[in-house]
Amino acid sequence: MMEPWNELEAARAALMDLQPDIRGEVSPGAHILGVLALGEGSVVLPGTVIEGHVRIGRGCRIGPNAYLRGETSVGDGCVIGHAVEVKSSLLGNQVFVSHLSYIGDSIIRDDVNVGGGCIFSNFRHDAGEIRMPWQGELQPTGLNKLGCVVGAHCRIGCK
Repeated sequence: MMEPWNELEAARAALMDLQPDIRGEVSPGAHILGVLALGEGSVVLPGTVIEGHVRIGRGCRIGPNAYLRGETSVGDGCVIGHAVEVKSSLLGNQVFVSHLSYIGDSIIRDDVNVGGGCIFSNFRHDAGEIRMPWQGELQPTGLNKLGCVVGAHCRIGCK
């Protein structure tokens, strides 16, 4: 199994080759400032800004007023809601980040609900290298920006 930080970097590199492909609906009030591949049945609502190389799967609801940037991949059946920012992250299928949250340089696996107001910080206050537990040891990642890795079926900030 690949280390999560290397998985994130490999996915980002692959997204750089993304070509525009809109199969869903983009509201006239949304702003696409980069490359977007949008799956069937997905909708990008007014006020949403998409920058960079962003892939969104089928049956998703993005916005209103969401901000997706960097190299970001969103799986099928996801909700990225009001005032949610997602930067350079991988989101699996059935991921719900419905409102007022920040997801930075993170991996979120399938079937995860992120409650309102959650911040997945991606930067050390001393700007040092991020280290992450992996296979029982604290491993250097070579990165100065890395957020969270969330396993499948988690509920964060929810009762």
